[in-house]
Order: sequence, then C-alpha cells, then structure tokens
Amino acid sequence: MRFLSLLLFSSVLALGLSQTGAAGWRTEANRRKAAGDAAGALAALERLEAFEPKSAALQDEIGFLLGVLQRRSEALARFQKAVQIDSTLAPAWFHLGAAAWLERDPNRAIPALEQAVRLAPARPEYQLRLAQAFLDVDRPEQALAPLRVLTSLEPGKAIGWQLLATALQELRDLPGAVSAYSEAVRLDPANNDYRNSLGLALVAVREADRGIAEFERILARDPSNLGVRVNIAFAHLQRSDVERAIPLLEDVIRRDSSFAAAWYNLGLAYKQKDDLTRAKSALRKALELDDKMAEAHYTLGITHWQAGEFEETAHQMRRATELRPRYAEAYYMLGTALKQSGDLTAAETALREAIRLDPENNPGPYNTLAQLLRAKGDATGSKAAFAKGAEIKRRKESEQESMLSGQEKSRR
Repeated sequence: MRFLSLLLFSSVLALGLSQTGAAGWRTEANRRKAAGDAAGALAALERLEAFEPKSAALQDEIGFLLGVLQRRSEALARFQKAVQIDSTLAPAWFHLGAAAWLERDPNRAIPALEQAVRLAPARPEYQLRLAQAFLDVDRPEQALAPLRVLTSLEPGKAIGWQLLATALQELRDLPGAVSAYSEAVRLDPANNDYRNSLGLALVAVREADRGIAEFERILARDPSNLGVRVNIAFAHLQRSDVERAIPLLEDVIRRDSSFAAAWYNLGLAYKQKDDLTRAKSALRKALELDDKMAEAHYTLGITHWQAGEFEETAHQMRRATELRPRYAEAYYMLGTALKQSGDLTAAETALREAIRLDPENNPGPYNTLAQLLRAKGDATGSKAAFAKGAEIKRRKESEQESMLSGQEKSRR
C-alpha cells in the first residue's frame, strides 16, 4: 500500500511539473524575488533547473540566492558550474570572485575577478571589487590599473578616488595621493574619513598647516572625534612643534586612556625630545593596548637603536615586518641592527628586501649594504650600491628643492 502511495505521489508531482513548466517556475521565482522571499525564489529556480540544466545564467542566479541565504559553499559550487558551462559569462566570474573573497580565498577570488574584468571592462563594480581585493592583499601596484579605469568610468564617484589615493600613498606617490584624496573630498565633502585621509597626506608632504586645517574642519562637525585630535598633534610633531603636540595628546589620554594611537604619538613626541625613557614607556603602553601597531614596534625599535640596544631593535623590527610585510623602513633598520650585531648574512637579506620593496626612495639601505659588502670583500658590489645610494640622494634633494620652491610660490 505504501509503495502504491509513493507511486501515486510521484505521478502527481510529475504532472504538476509538466503543467507548471519552465515559464511557470520562472514566473514563480520572479514573484518570490519581488516579495523578498529568497528561499522561495531559490526553491522555484531549483525546479526550473530540471527544464534548463545547461543554463549558465540559471546556475549563476541560483548561486546568488544561495549567497543571500549565507550558504556560501553551495553558492561557490553553483558559480563554478556556471563558468564551466559558459566561460564568457562575466557576472558568474564576478560572483565567483566575490564569494571566494568572502570565504577569504584570494587565490581563487582574484583570478575570477580578473576574468570578470577582462570580459566586461566597462562594469565599474567589477573594477572596484578587483581593486579592493588587490589592496586587501597588500598589492597596491596591481590595484592601480582597475582604479584608474574605475575613476574614468565613474569620475563623479568619490570611492574610486579615495581608493586610488590609498594605492598611490602605499606606493609612495604622495603628491598623486594628495590630488586623488582632494578629488574624493570635493565629491563627498561631508565624509570625515576622506577628509581625514587628505589631512594625513598633506602632513606627509610637509604641508602640515593645510593638514591641520582639514582636521579642524572635521572637529567643527564632530568635536568629540579624538582620532582627529591625535592627528592634529601628529601634524605638530611633523613640524617639530613638540611643545604644542604633547598637551594635545595628554588631553586625549585624559579623555580616553585606552586610546592606543594617542600613546603612540606621545611616544613619538618624547622621542623627538630625546627623552628615551618616557618614549619607551609610552610606546610600550600603546603596544600593550594594540600589539598590531606596526609603526609602534618600528618606533620602539628606533628608540632601542638610539640607546645602543641592537638585539631589542632587531626584535621590534621583525615584529613590524610580520605585521606589515611591505614595511621597507623596518627591513632597513632590521638589516642595520643585524649588521651592528655582526650577523652579516641576515643583515644582507634584510637590506636587500628593503631595497626590493622600495628601490628608488631611500639611499640608506644602499649605503648600509655597500658598507656590509665592503666588509665581506665584495668591492664591485659595494661600489655599485654606493653609486645607487648617491644617485637617489641627489634626486631626492632636487625633488625637495622643487617642492619647497613650489610651496613658496603658492604663498605669494
């Protein structure tokens, strides 16, 4: 009897499918979507699949709904199936990349996003997601191309300019970063994060007064923003105005003693005053609150260097490079400390990594490497490194003179 009931049920189900047909399930799926019923729409599309088993677009659509329902592994499988059916379906590649990124699988996500961009380069959201993926894995040089396309496709969208500025800043093109941040602020003047980034970039190009003006505009709207108060103090430090910076930082700490960035900048201030004891204390407090502040490890390492404590310098620099693998300055100081400690092999490795990460902006690693190579008897290598260091020094001095001349003209 049970067997007959199952047969009857199967016959009724088959009849229902036949009567409903592909058009019926599509209509039902669309109705459920319009009502915000993702689960119901998914169920209808899974019925539709019986009629369209080779539809890449349908697999992509099912995958999207699975993603909405937080069933990511199933969604990934559907997107993968979609691109296997039709390797030219750009949305499926995009969704595959986005889903893989949510699963923290950049090795799968980035190639899929790159393929989506190749197939549909005029889709700004594809360029945006690819650029964000590159920035998230610390590959700003590869983020530049999609960001430049994005800002050409949507020149009126601030987010593209902000991300372009971020990439340029990572790549040490500070004037370019200031220009892009300025455009982001022009397009979205109420965005305090964008304005704060612009202020910091201005400080980095030695235009502290302009940076402070941007920070003050934020405070006018948000007087309780302690982070901006810390940035104003940092701008004063960049002008070597320690006496104005310290009270500002102490005021922030009185308001919130757990503000790690305030302790870090206070450490910078005391370091500028050559008060290494207080500098170390403030920097250690910053790291006690947030051990992942690469800059604090770096600066603490510098204070140990100034005190002749090379082993501790190397320890802090190693930690800084663990946290920020592209931290060229930390590799440089690591190599310098290791050289001073007599570990020439490890020192050379660190110095060459500093040069690889930043080959054209700092003569220091070349000069230290040259000294090391000379000590090892490599006269040819030493001479080449000294020459490169001297070339960079001349160029940087020329750039500095041009920048100061331009600032002087702008004041007239």
